[in-house]
Amino acid sequence: MGDFTVLLTRLHPLTLSLLLALQPAVQAEEMANNADAEAAIEVMSITGKKVAYANNATDESAKLQQAAISNVMDLINKLPGVNVAQGDAFGSDDYTTTVSMRGFVIDRADQQIGITVDGIPNGGSAYAGGSKANRYLDSENTGFVEVGQGTGDISSASLDALGGTINFVSANPMAEQQARLDYSTGSFNARRYFARFDSGEVLGNTTSYFSLSDSYNSRWIGTGSNGFSNRLHAEAKSVTELDNAKITARFSYDDAHEDNYDYRSLTQFKQNPKFDGLTNIWTGNPDIDQNFAEAWSTLRENTLAYVKGDFTLSENLQLDVSPYLHLQEGRGDWLPPYQVYATDAKGQQISQGNGAKRQTFNYVDAQGRPILDPKADTSNAKRVSSYRHTHYDKNRYGLTANLNWQLDNQQIRTGLWFEQQERNQSRDWHQVLDAKVYHYYDETPYWVQFNDDYQNDVMKFYVQDKIALGDLELTLGVQQYLVDVERNDNFNSANNGSLDSDSDLLPSVGLVYPLTANLEFFAGFSKNFKAIPDTLLNTVGQDFNKLEPETAQNFDLGLRYQGDSINASATLYNINFDNRITLLAYQEVDGAPDYLTELDGTFVNVGGVKSKGLEANIDWRFADSLSLNSGLTLNNSEYTQNVNGYREGDKVAAIPEQMLSATLKYQHENYRAGLGAKYTAEYFGAAKRTEINKVAVWNRDEIPALTLLNLYAGYHAEMAQAGLIQTLDLSFIINNLTDKRYLAGGQEGAYLLGAERSASLTISLGF
Repeated sequence: MGDFTVLLTRLHPLTLSLLLALQPAVQAEEMANNADAEAAIEVMSITGKKVAYANNATDESAKLQQAAISNVMDLINKLPGVNVAQGDAFGSDDYTTTVSMRGFVIDRADQQIGITVDGIPNGGSAYAGGSKANRYLDSENTGFVEVGQGTGDISSASLDALGGTINFVSANPMAEQQARLDYSTGSFNARRYFARFDSGEVLGNTTSYFSLSDSYNSRWIGTGSNGFSNRLHAEAKSVTELDNAKITARFSYDDAHEDNYDYRSLTQFKQNPKFDGLTNIWTGNPDIDQNFAEAWSTLRENTLAYVKGDFTLSENLQLDVSPYLHLQEGRGDWLPPYQVYATDAKGQQISQGNGAKRQTFNYVDAQGRPILDPKADTSNAKRVSSYRHTHYDKNRYGLTANLNWQLDNQQIRTGLWFEQQERNQSRDWHQVLDAKVYHYYDETPYWVQFNDDYQNDVMKFYVQDKIALGDLELTLGVQQYLVDVERNDNFNSANNGSLDSDSDLLPSVGLVYPLTANLEFFAGFSKNFKAIPDTLLNTVGQDFNKLEPETAQNFDLGLRYQGDSINASATLYNINFDNRITLLAYQEVDGAPDYLTELDGTFVNVGGVKSKGLEANIDWRFADSLSLNSGLTLNNSEYTQNVNGYREGDKVAAIPEQMLSATLKYQHENYRAGLGAKYTAEYFGAAKRTEINKVAVWNRDEIPALTLLNLYAGYHAEMAQAGLIQTLDLSFIINNLTDKRYLAGGQEGAYLLGAERSASLTISLGF
């Protein structure tokens, strides 16, 4: 158990006094916790809530525009400021899923945007042990998603909310008993089964549902043994209404096997935009088969459960408390074309730990002994290779609690979040039994490279006062994070260590003022913080004294309009982002990963970043059956220092500067259809200094502009009440309608190939 007493003693005196005075407890996301949130789904505009910072939300039509098998992260891709890129046609490869927003990113290593599910923290979003929203939600069970660009709700429980928050809100159970069965089929051998049963009201106060889905699709690149994704997912939720309380319980389970895609350079993309370098035929040659698609795999099993109590303590005092538990087991696979001979300081072979020396070998003799001399005769020797597994296991438990006190002209919110996380990360190497046959391997590892335990203790406190001064609404807030991280090396205690990554007081201030009955002005400032994650403690030779926690100062200034047929908003923003930490791309040897590195890279501060820009959107219903949604993003992000190969004034790598999305929607009686487009202007993919023909080059790799079109059509009918089948729904979707060849995000200098055209059909029956 972590020592939270120590954390409390480090709390700033001002924060502590305010919290004690107000009897602290916490509030999760306002929309997620409001008893009327489910009803709000039907009328919510993409303009979002009336708060002092920019925010947008998806409406029900967002789900109609994507295939049922798709990743729920895609639901937000057309909101202003947001760019979601996936290596897979249906988003079924977490390794290559990236999100950017106002110069902040979620990618293979970085996690600078907070994600919560019903206000519950997701436990990080990076590949190595993180879990994005797709591990917890099916799209059918997603009520809506709200995005706070740049600034999130002060109560948000996340260590990653430098660039804002994304809160996925699960749908509530239906009031009437019903069942649903869906079947989907599509391109790249895609198929999916989904079933949900709603109990209706039982015991006079409780509604609930249970759902189960099973999904499969092949990688879109190549055929045959080109890799696949397989996912089993279950969810259950219940809501019990009492006289002065509401009890919500939710459970999700996700078991995924995803074969990955590889990153490509701009030159490689231009050579062939449909080949990522991974192979689909087993050759028996380990130098080639190290790129066999079915051996580049991500395996993850996630279980998340919470119980939330909303209590009305008095007419003007509400409390909610949400204990939660998250369990994860995970593994990442690669296929190094050699085996490793590790020895201690005396030259004796070891089976655990990095040791004093590591030597790779490609052959064994007739007795199975390693041939370590590279000049030895190997004509009669046996070629060998390894199957390398990196294991990610995690247990998290925590609690959010929020108190809301309504006075005559004030609303005081205060609360806390605490979490303890225990995780293990280890790597073992297995002998491939016969490299000529396949990558079948000995389940007993011949070498365990490392085995580390980590513990994270997190405590967050916040206080916010919303004051009504006539028509003006003024919001003042302060929050603070206390974070302890420990590492225990189970092979070498000399590598044990710990670090404290506490924040200063983080202020926020905002105002909302109605200019007319339909038009409001808002402005907000907040200082955001990201703790140094324990991931950095994995690295070998990392000097942590040279790393500083990331911070960002966000300022929003905007207008919102809500009318009978038009809802719109526009926001100007300015962000100062200090001490950006990034993972340098994994080192390569002859074009393949250096499999012996512990974290496939090194973390560095790359100096400051300044971002400014404009986000705007409109939701316009211009006829009874026709409406238009559109979002505009203009962003300029630049480095502010000359450090670690980056140059002041250069554009931040891999961040689109101009995006425009638009969706034309038709809805009439039983029929629906829509055409969506997203334009991304040309931008730089890399910025770190390099030399080309002995000339220093910084901003480079001009990623071509592109416009992607998506088409959807559907039919929904209510059937005769006396029959078994009550509803019928057909949904047909084509993504990348014009079959563009493009790059879909990625990391600096290493990009993802955009998926070719895909189609899917879903048949849904309601009972």
